[in-house]
Amino acid sequence: MGRQRGFTLLEIMVALMIFATAAVALSKSLSEATLSTGELEKRQFADLVAQNLVVDILREGFGNRNTGKASLAGYDFVWQRSVADTPHPSMRRVELTVRMEGEKDTLATRMAFLKK
Repeated sequence: MGRQRGFTLLEIMVALMIFATAAVALSKSLSEATLSTGELEKRQFADLVAQNLVVDILREGFGNRNTGKASLAGYDFVWQRSVADTPHPSMRRVELTVRMEGEKDTLATRMAFLKK
């Protein structure tokens, strides 16, 4: 009778451990990528809010509001605006910062130089 071919129980267990380790690493990598994508999406929408605010200033003037709230794509943002004079007498520097409502980290900053 010849020797039987196949894997021993120990070989199968080692192979399963290697597979399980690889599967856990892949799962963790995909999870981190998903979280990064969500953060990138928030930053992109915050930048769109800042761009829209610059357009509003161009269309409606500076107004008297330096803070406000905006919603876009299901996200609630808080914005802050600061206006400063520049060395050029007919220009103003406008800096806009946008963050998620209830959070302190800034997601987007936009600076524009506009005519008075």
